[in-house]
Amino acid sequence: MDHGGDTSNGTFTNPCRMMMYFHTRPCEMILWKGWLPTTVTNFVLSAIAIFLLCFVYEVIKFVREQLLVRDARKDREARRIARELQNKAENNGCSDGCSNAATEFREKSVKERMFASGHLVQTLLNMIQITISYLIMLIIMLYNYWLCLAIILGLGMGYVFFGWVKKDPDASECCP
Repeated sequence: MDHGGDTSNGTFTNPCRMMMYFHTRPCEMILWKGWLPTTVTNFVLSAIAIFLLCFVYEVIKFVREQLLVRDARKDREARRIARELQNKAENNGCSDGCSNAATEFREKSVKERMFASGHLVQTLLNMIQITISYLIMLIIMLYNYWLCLAIILGLGMGYVFFGWVKKDPDASECCP
């Protein structure tokens, strides 16, 4: 089995053959044919780019969690205000069936919740997060120590800067 690259049309040859074991070689095709650092400088710049990609992954996780907390807080506040208004109306002698539209809290329909701006932003961020996570997995599968180290450091530094903010220790990172 040849892992050296596609030479069927004669236009592309990969000077760096894929190694199926951990190695430290700086010549590595990373994700696409166009991302082929052949010098140490280009390889170091690639490792920095991968570090930043992993850091951005942690930032996206943090932003998604903060948006989720913010939306939950908004919902709690709306319910609290509706309860207070309903209690005021009942205390003012409106307890026998009179209805005031301002005191009723209406649950959002499935369609309204699904197409709410907060949920659409969460969906977009989730798609970006999943894409980045698969790219990280593919880079790990190159078995290059330096690229693996860049990934570990990027994810670790992102967690140092953003992971400490986590309010709920039981919240899972993989399953919402």
